[in-house]
Amino acid sequence: MGVRDLTEIHYDEEEGVLGTQLKSRGYWRSVEVSENVVADPTKKGGIIGMDIHGARRSLKGVVPLLVPKAPSSKR
Repeated sequence: MGVRDLTEIHYDEEEGVLGTQLKSRGYWRSVEVSENVVADPTKKGGIIGMDIHGARRSLKGVVPLLVPKAPSSKR
């Protein structure tokens, strides 16, 4: 699966959260899988979304490539 296969990529500039939506259906609950990484699994265990908190700091080389392509939300 490549970046173009994602349903959605979004970036919250104020909070510094980069999120991906892999499938456009509801998730069971959000689970912190590691520091600053939250996954949204289905009840059957498939991952349909993921958020990376502090993304600009954590993914220094990758975020500048993804963020211009992602809709930005400012609160």
